[in-house]
Amino acid sequence: MEPDLQSSLLKPYYTAFRTTLAIVYDYKVKQFKYKSSKMIPKLMVSCMVIVLIVTLGMTFTVFQGHFKKVKVENDDEHYAEQVYEKWKTFLPKFLKMPFNTVVNVGYVIVGAAWCAITSVALDNKKITISDATLFYMFNLASCCYGPIQAIRILTRMHNFGVLDQWYTLPFFMWVFLWGTVISRGWNSLRIIVFMTVSVSSYIFTLYSDIGFEICLSIHICFAITGGVLSWLKVPNANCKKPFVSALICCTGFVVIKLLDLELVKVHDIFRYISGHFISKIFDVLQIHYTNQFFYAVVTASISYQKKKAE
Repeated sequence: MEPDLQSSLLKPYYTAFRTTLAIVYDYKVKQFKYKSSKMIPKLMVSCMVIVLIVTLGMTFTVFQGHFKKVKVENDDEHYAEQVYEKWKTFLPKFLKMPFNTVVNVGYVIVGAAWCAITSVALDNKKITISDATLFYMFNLASCCYGPIQAIRILTRMHNFGVLDQWYTLPFFMWVFLWGTVISRGWNSLRIIVFMTVSVSSYIFTLYSDIGFEICLSIHICFAITGGVLSWLKVPNANCKKPFVSALICCTGFVVIKLLDLELVKVHDIFRYISGHFISKIFDVLQIHYTNQFFYAVVTASISYQKKKAE
């Protein structure tokens, strides 16, 4: 008997798992058949190339030393997490924050799962090619973001701390652009201009110790605006729950991270399961609910257009 996942958070990942079985083993899952299409992997690969080029370009810029003056919190005193005493006997010495390291796998899992869901939706004509492009770009970036943060935690290198901060900004700007595409249509020039401004805005960190915090706050406001714009365009979409959930997770991501060191004063459990770790869980869920929100919006829009055409 299959589990009832109709209203579960795990439903998209269960679907992605079944999809993987269908693709790899040509396995016909009950109530679902995956029809192979050359266009889908080609589109995803094209998006992957763009994401990798941007990621490598940002990495190269950072390692050239252009942001060596940026203030980044990488030392032990900035993190509350400690290794549980009994675990020190079998954990490697370089793994100083096991929970904060492992949690970054979540970004890859969420990104990969939603790429699979996007492929299925596109093949079943539930979303358009432009919609799929937006989904692929966002989720492939999530797959890259996880390793960047993991390497930062493991190495404590200043450069990866900078890259971790910098990579966050275009992530939020993409959500805004996602909303503008839904509300106003695809415009390549608009996307290029806003993404260029977003990436360039990190330069402000060279002139202020709170430059990143200011840039991040502005980007979060843009992301929320993008969500509102898309919802207003498709008011009949059943997207209230994921929209509110994404807002809660975004708030949790910011607030709990700021309270990392303060939570230790409340209870010793937060020395091991730290506020920073919990904030990352909120961040991963934020990406999931953002996907869920836009999936609800675009599928509702296309469904409405089909009914209107009939």
